[in-house]
Amino acid sequence: MYTKPPKYAYILAIISGFLAFIFPALFPISFPLALAMVYLILGGIFGFLWPYLSWRWGLWIAGPMLVLLSLSVLFAGQLDVFFKKDLPLLLLGIIAACVGSYITSWYKKRQNAHR
Repeated sequence: MYTKPPKYAYILAIISGFLAFIFPALFPISFPLALAMVYLILGGIFGFLWPYLSWRWGLWIAGPMLVLLSLSVLFAGQLDVFFKKDLPLLLLGIIAACVGSYITSWYKKRQNAHR
């Protein structure tokens, strides 16, 4: 049986979500692909280390991106730019992180079930 992850795991997920949002900006040519890969890998790491939460690690990791983009829309007021440019990136990051964490947590649970 899997237990809940420690409290520092949530803080680590939020901090890595902030860093993951900044890291793909270093590769502006393939920004969507780099963003998806970073979030997929981070989700995979958290899903493998703490499989209890499964896909929900993706939400913890992508949460900072959601907050930053929401604050950007709130204070800049460019809703049309958000829908055209930022919303697809937000959905890509959330889906990639959730899929990565779900797949690795499923693998970890399956691996432990065969022991």
